[in-house]
Amino acid sequence: MASELTKFPGCTVWYDEYSLKIGDNLRESIENGIKSCRKCVLLLSKHFVANKGWTKEEFDAIFTRQLIEQANLVLPVWCGITKQEIFAYSPSLANRWAASWNDGVESVARQIYKAAIA
Repeated sequence: MASELTKFPGCTVWYDEYSLKIGDNLRESIENGIKSCRKCVLLLSKHFVANKGWTKEEFDAIFTRQLIEQANLVLPVWCGITKQEIFAYSPSLANRWAASWNDGVESVARQIYKAAIA
């Protein structure tokens, strides 16, 4: 997904494999990315909602920023998960229009790019 997004003009992506180098502070780098991003793509899968570690921390951070700034920062992508499972994790996420991973990576990347530049 990240490599597909970087094909669009002016689209920069923070992604651990692209953005981190040996010795970087992972938490600090993730928090800097969340504080400075224009949009945050959430790939919502069964693994994402079951993980109570990093993904939960990242979601909490971007959700908090969204509340503070009163901005629409989250761009959800549903990946093999149902609306009921999303609702159980976060009712506010279930109310958002999302891209579907079933549409293919190129289509999802185009939808994300269009939403990010709007």
